[in-house]
Amino acid sequence: MNEPDLWDYASSQQHVEPEPERRLSQHPLEREEKDSVRKEKIKRLRASGHWVTLLRVARTIPQPFTLNDISVAVWQACPEFFGMKGYPYPDNHKVHYIIYGDRGLIAKGLLRRVRTGLFQVPDELNLETLEIQNG
Repeated sequence: MNEPDLWDYASSQQHVEPEPERRLSQHPLEREEKDSVRKEKIKRLRASGHWVTLLRVARTIPQPFTLNDISVAVWQACPEFFGMKGYPYPDNHKVHYIIYGDRGLIAKGLLRRVRTGLFQVPDELNLETLEIQNG
């Protein structure tokens, strides 16, 4: 007699109804509201000017650096913003929002991705000029 394999298991799982809680959490209006809140938070983070702090700190650490490297360094420089609420630790999510995305530092050419998970500040980046333009 043949034992069921992974494909048999996958086929049997295709017809399982989602749990009631999962069905509710997938409601389009709820998903839209969550997306709206997330987008607004990202917008506030980018408008805060903390991206300049991130770039200034990034210049002071060994190049290239990881997301964890910059998260810890920027948290040490500005713990009240870059720390997790209620914990004495850096918040990677805030740094991630500033670095990635359509309007993030990588997309704007203010940070260079060396390879997956490794970044570097371009040598030609002039922070003083950027602050005047965006200030």
